[in-house]
Amino acid sequence: AVVSTQSTGEVLNEKVEEVYRSCIGDNEANISTLQMLTNIENRLEELFEHIEMMPQEKVELAEKAKEKERRLKLREEKREQQRLHQEERVRKALERAKADPKVQTGKRLVFRSKPPEVQKKKTDVVDKKNEEDEELQYYFS
Repeated sequence: AVVSTQSTGEVLNEKVEEVYRSCIGDNEANISTLQMLTNIENRLEELFEHIEMMPQEKVELAEKAKEKERRLKLREEKREQQRLHQEERVRKALERAKADPKVQTGKRLVFRSKPPEVQKKKTDVVDKKNEEDEELQYYFS
């Protein structure tokens, strides 16, 4: 999904800027990627400390609510994917129905069994005798 004209560093920088904007705000000072990451990390530590000071029940309720929201979102995405898949199947079925039927011409090919192999025992015996005669002539003449 990475465009070949952009280097990996540029892509990472864009992602870090996106996270920076969502966590901290706009990058008005035009700070470097490393500085943005440091600021994001510091903000995360502040938030974790703030969560530790909160009552445990409230944190657990918030976590449960977020998890429920995440599962609901996943369920909706899955339903959407299934709906799109079903639409695609219906579209393909309509295309097949509208298309001209394939008319088969000629006879259908039928599998035939192989004919039994002809046994060549008699010729083998004759060939052996011929070989023996040739050998005898070669060695003894």
